[in-house]
Amino acid sequence: MSKRIKSRLSILLVCVLAVFSMLYIQSDAADTYTVNGTVDSATTSSYLYLNTAQGKMVIAIDSDTDLSGCKMLLPDKKITVECHHGSDAYLHASKIYQTTAVVDSSNSSTVFGTVTSKTTDDVIFLSTSSGTMEIKVDSSTDMTNCHVITVGQKIYITTARGSDAYMHAVTIRDAASSNGSSSDTATINGITMPNLTGTVGDKTTSSLLYFSTSGGMMLIKYDSNTDYSGCLTLIPGQSITVACYGGSDSYMHAARIVNNEIAGYSQAGSYSSTVSYKGKVSSSTTLNTLYLSTEGGTVQIKLDATTSLSSVPLIVGETVTVTCGLGSDETWHAIDIKY
Repeated sequence: MSKRIKSRLSILLVCVLAVFSMLYIQSDAADTYTVNGTVDSATTSSYLYLNTAQGKMVIAIDSDTDLSGCKMLLPDKKITVECHHGSDAYLHASKIYQTTAVVDSSNSSTVFGTVTSKTTDDVIFLSTSSGTMEIKVDSSTDMTNCHVITVGQKIYITTARGSDAYMHAVTIRDAASSNGSSSDTATINGITMPNLTGTVGDKTTSSLLYFSTSGGMMLIKYDSNTDYSGCLTLIPGQSITVACYGGSDSYMHAARIVNNEIAGYSQAGSYSSTVSYKGKVSSSTTLNTLYLSTEGGTVQIKLDATTSLSSVPLIVGETVTVTCGLGSDETWHAIDIKY
């Protein structure tokens, strides 16, 4: 056989082997599956019974199956399984991990309560003033301000709804921690509640206070009977103390809001004339002076110790009607503020 023929046959053999190798790789890749479902109660340490939309699957669990992402296969738990066909005709699990829910952290609320004995590795049962809440803990939950969770511990949890319809913990902080946001407790109408110190966030509205504390951002609702004594404004960066409690809607509610800064309110005395202005609270507003953007321009109005609020304090961007009196200093002073 000539050298040329031998060379051609060698090249042909190499090509054939390469084709078979590619087919084998493709076949091996095609033999890998990823399935989602819930754990069935028939599951054992050797076989996973998985309830899927298409029906029940039986998947073998091997000694080398990666279970680092799901160490407990409990009934109804949502999981994802990467599996392949084995030589025994069974599907074998290469990796099992818990299905991660998508959490909408942009719409969150903070609750305060006590950890109960029902709490597990991944679910906190929190006893609050409005009942017991069931809150899931994820790998992404921020526990920077809570070193460990124990039964009977009082904690704050910022929660948000997940795609699995459960409430999930976004952040957890220990109420007793020295770097937490609780400065004391307050007793209002016979109820003892957290008394928190922080600053007003710039997303604050007339229905929701964005409250920045050392433990994170809290969302607190106002009530019709919230006490705003000595607090005429809620402007970004303003230092305030809020006594709050857990409401039945899973939000913290403000029982009392106190201004911590020196406001320097005016004492106008008697007024020579009165007038009403309607407009939006300007970002130029300070603790003692309201800058009101009206159709006729910006009106500067002083805030007095006697200024009356019909609702929440002044909030940047909100529309209010202000009854003003002309003081002896020839400037307008707010007599009454209404939303």
